[in-house]
Amino acid sequence: MDDIEDTPPAAKPLPTVAATQLFPTQPTPAPLPDQADLRPAGPTRRWTWLLGGITAGAGTAALVLSLVATLVSPAATTPAAAATTSATAPSSSSAKPTDAPYTTLAKGCSLLRSATVAHYAKGATCTAGSTVGGETNSSAVWATKDYRTGYAFVQVEVQLNTQGESVYQQILTLDRSTLPTSGMKIADDRAVPGLGDKAALLYSTGSGVGRVDLVVLQRNALISITYEGAALSGFTPTAVPSATAETAATACARDALATLTAS
Repeated sequence: MDDIEDTPPAAKPLPTVAATQLFPTQPTPAPLPDQADLRPAGPTRRWTWLLGGITAGAGTAALVLSLVATLVSPAATTPAAAATTSATAPSSSSAKPTDAPYTTLAKGCSLLRSATVAHYAKGATCTAGSTVGGETNSSAVWATKDYRTGYAFVQVEVQLNTQGESVYQQILTLDRSTLPTSGMKIADDRAVPGLGDKAALLYSTGSGVGRVDLVVLQRNALISITYEGAALSGFTPTAVPSATAETAATACARDALATLTAS
């Protein structure tokens, strides 16, 4: 019994176990985007905060970058689509300007067609006006010589002017002020749609004569028409109706417009 030791053997220390990490370190959550970055300022702006907040790994980042590139880059045009676009697009070389300024005027007595003169001023002869301003003005007068059956007078003036709009208004203002002082009473004053870029007429009567003053603006060309007419019953003249005078003046204006050419 003396051989039995009362002191228990010293406890051996447990083997040291390397510390193990049961869970991978979690990335710090990316901050929420600023509201100002979410405004619709184009694809680049919208995706800046998304790219900056991705730290979960190269594979995820590559996937997102691929998605962003697809959204931002425009789709490639297929050969068929390119061919269709090329076939339907108008050629710029074949397009012709429709607002080129006029550069050439017809000579005075060529401003009206002979058929127009014969219809609205039968028997009238033409007297060309003097040229004013070189090639930028052309005018003529047609007047009947035989007053036994009636009276007709047509004056046509065409001018090229870069200040056409301003001169157009000045002519109308002048007509409205001078007609009453010459014994004519203005009975109609209105716009004429469908003639040139814009047009207006005044119909007036006085001393048995009906008169239309018509002003037309088209591009840089101004056309002024004066038509006077009277029918005779014995020795008493009767003014032509406004509709008759307007039709005659409008026909003359269309003839003059047709003579304008642009180089």
